[in-house]
Amino acid sequence: MALDAASGRGELRSAIEGLLRTCVDLERQAYDLGHRARGEVDAVVRELAGLQPPELRGLADEIAGIGARLGTDVTDATTEGRRAYLDEVHHLLTLLAPHHGVDGTLPPLAETTTLIRDADAFAAQFPPGFARRYVRDLITSVDRSVTLTIDDAGRVQPVPTDDVDAATTSIADTFDGPCRAQGAALLTSETSHAIEQHGPQIPDEAHLARLVWLKDPTGQDAWQVSADNRVTTAHWAGTSTGGFTSPEALAKPINAILTAASTRAQNLDQFLDANAEDTRLAIHVPADQADLSPDDATGYRGSGTGHPETQRDWIAARKYAMKNGGPAVHGVPDDPLRSGSDPGAMVVFKHSSDGWRLVTCFPVDAQRTQTKRLEEL
Repeated sequence: MALDAASGRGELRSAIEGLLRTCVDLERQAYDLGHRARGEVDAVVRELAGLQPPELRGLADEIAGIGARLGTDVTDATTEGRRAYLDEVHHLLTLLAPHHGVDGTLPPLAETTTLIRDADAFAAQFPPGFARRYVRDLITSVDRSVTLTIDDAGRVQPVPTDDVDAATTSIADTFDGPCRAQGAALLTSETSHAIEQHGPQIPDEAHLARLVWLKDPTGQDAWQVSADNRVTTAHWAGTSTGGFTSPEALAKPINAILTAASTRAQNLDQFLDANAEDTRLAIHVPADQADLSPDDATGYRGSGTGHPETQRDWIAARKYAMKNGGPAVHGVPDDPLRSGSDPGAMVVFKHSSDGWRLVTCFPVDAQRTQTKRLEEL
């Protein structure tokens, strides 16, 4: 069925990404074909160049000229072949634009033979603003992106309880002496899922299954696939999933908060009471204050989610895939402590009748909205 103005943003996003991925694949295949062909031509030229008859040396020059033209011919053929795909991408972006507050028809495409490898120049053929930014955001993530089929996700096993328990013990042992008992109590409280969702015991494939198909790494939240491949789940994740790579790394942000509380207040509850505006407090602990380094975190982020609008559309595309059995969204391997502009950890507390309890702790690439920085508390 052709997509039109009634199509949902998830369906539109899925179609746009699929078409751009096809363009990238076409270019890659054409490049590989041209590279192999030029290699074969060069081999023939080298053989002919060693022969004495002048007419064969002339033939070698002629063949070398053919090889030199292959690159241009392949580029021209690729450009011509992808034009229909890009016209459709432009049409779909026009349909998607109102979801982002852009009214009216988008200006036409500009003709270009630029290869997709030059992301900025390739995206420049699309109208400036929303469309150009959208295309660039998508194509720059294609080469590194990965995904899982529903069947692949189904084969990802929940992390065994024994592994979670072992990780909990290891993490508790890494807290500084005065903070050890309280740190362990925070992590093992009923409200906390810091270790279960972001601990070092979680394999990368479980982080990816959580991102792409919302499969809970612990297996506690229901996850089912129907006979027609529809996925239902009681779990949730945003446009990124992941966690810490060692017990020490997970403990460090919490330890930093406990240390700050001990120097600025009588105890943790008093420290959080003084800085909370309601029953929930989210704290951004910068990487340098927590002594976190690149490689202390691992995970995935949704492909082409560099802007708020592409993040919303990626989530809509995931919802569409789960409802229709695909096509699966993609994720990009990501260490937020390495790639982030303001890396650190987000630590969330919740107040209950018996005081403050830890909710979660996970690595982030930048401070999230509605969080307070530790150094400002």
